Amino acid sequence: MAVTAEGRPWPPAGRLLGSSRPWRSLDGWEILILALFAGLSIWVLGYDLWQSAALGHVWTGTDGIYPVDQLQYMAWIQDASHHVLVSDMYVLRATPHDYLEPLVALAGGLSALGMAPWAALLLFQPLAVAAIFFAIRTYIHRSLAGRWERRAALTLALFFGSFVVLFAPFAGRGRAGAGVPDEWIPFWTWGYLPGVFAIAALVGALVAYDRAIREGRFVWLAPILGLLASWLHPWQGEELLLIVLLYELGRRRRAEGGLLKPREAAGRASSALPWVTIAATLLPLVYYVLLDRLDPIWRMAQAANAVPKSPDIVLLPLVPLLVVAALGWRFRPRDFLESTAWLWLVAALAVYILCNLGVGSTPLHAFGGIAVPLSVLAVRGARRLGLSRVPRHRWLAALLVVAVTVPEGLAVVSSVPRYVNSAFIYPDAHRALTYLAEDPRPGGVLTNLRLGAVIPSMTDRRTYIGETSWSQPDPKLRNHQVRWLFYKHPSPRAAQKFVLATGARFVLAPCHVWTDLRRVLAPILMSVRHFGCAAVYTVRPRARSA
Repeated sequence: MAVTAEGRPWPPAGRLLGSSRPWRSLDGWEILILALFAGLSIWVLGYDLWQSAALGHVWTGTDGIYPVDQLQYMAWIQDASHHVLVSDMYVLRATPHDYLEPLVALAGGLSALGMAPWAALLLFQPLAVAAIFFAIRTYIHRSLAGRWERRAALTLALFFGSFVVLFAPFAGRGRAGAGVPDEWIPFWTWGYLPGVFAIAALVGALVAYDRAIREGRFVWLAPILGLLASWLHPWQGEELLLIVLLYELGRRRRAEGGLLKPREAAGRASSALPWVTIAATLLPLVYYVLLDRLDPIWRMAQAANAVPKSPDIVLLPLVPLLVVAALGWRFRPRDFLESTAWLWLVAALAVYILCNLGVGSTPLHAFGGIAVPLSVLAVRGARRLGLSRVPRHRWLAALLVVAVTVPEGLAVVSSVPRYVNSAFIYPDAHRALTYLAEDPRPGGVLTNLRLGAVIPSMTDRRTYIGETSWSQPDPKLRNHQVRWLFYKHPSPRAAQKFVLATGARFVLAPCHVWTDLRRVLAPILMSVRHFGCAAVYTVRPRARSA
């Protein structure tokens, strides 16, 4: 009979990731944790809607503290609604439609049926929250046996964020500063749904792979989830790939040396399982490598995001958990799932280092979900410390869990108002965008950085500058040129030359522009439409061709 790491029998053979209806087996504490997690996942959304109602500004549909990231997803969804394959909408020239991403493609299909891109993206948020919660819960239930141990580990896995954040406030860890709280899972639910699904797929793949080893049979669930993890968010796919490779290499060495433990030797999955899982996980990674090699825009965007980050950004908050987790490590883990607790950390560090060296981008994404294995190790470490022999040990454990979860949560949640201003636009600007969306004439738009970010999703048009990673080449120069046009009173000849050189059909002037664009651009204009403080200038086609 297959048993858990704690020696208890496994559930019946047909259930790979828990019961067929896992919500029925939730206890009161897990229901409370799920409700809190779901509530945090819509915190930014609720704040945005409240601000929109209170200030009268128009909400762009974003759901995160860095709205430009969600606007990028929406631009992809808008493009996918026509072509399935996505191009770069943040430049005015035509770019190849060569990016296929499953979540974007599904949302694009909904958008093609008439749903707004922001609504199509938000529709997947409840599913993402449920997927990551039940995947983590299953991983913890398969790793730990005690009810209170499972509760502590689940709370740590979902909400861990060290108290050291009080000494390095989140306001200083933003993109302009040191980084984002990638170890804090609720942050991922704020608009980063591909990352949420990828973490859930990684955890689910580990559980399914472990179950296949225990039962000595091949299952397709592990390879399928590995493929999804790599495709949705490559960092998690790379980690799964490394975990499986390191485990299988170590297991082979132990088998050759006769060092396999009885439980480990008894679990012999199909010999095809490692190879199929590795191949399926590797396939999307090869696709991303080809994109980087064959698509110049993709290569420039990845280079723009490949900014080295100091390891203390994430490792410093993890120190309290790492110290206790070190006590829960066994030199010779008894099974695959127990091995993943440390192999995941090794894999995350390896992916982080490779991204810092330029093999990939956004190094901090490697630590997404890292609190999951560390929480299991930390609970085992607390058990080894003999915490259960301390009087009122459950109250002490609860206080320790609160100390490493609540401060970070409060710090990040309270910082939201400082980050979401760009989620709104003036009503006059929205009227101008509506006009551009309804105008049947084709052509791209020249506007400022802030409105450029919303042009693709709200008007289905290309823009000269928007998301700086994708407005290539030289987004800084582009932003400088646009600000020069709108605010530096350029000469008519220079302004006309610049506008014509961009190839834009429309110039969208945001509110509070200092330059009299009607006078400066008059010789090349076909029409002007004012919408309060905003205006749309249409460039004459003959002038553009000349």
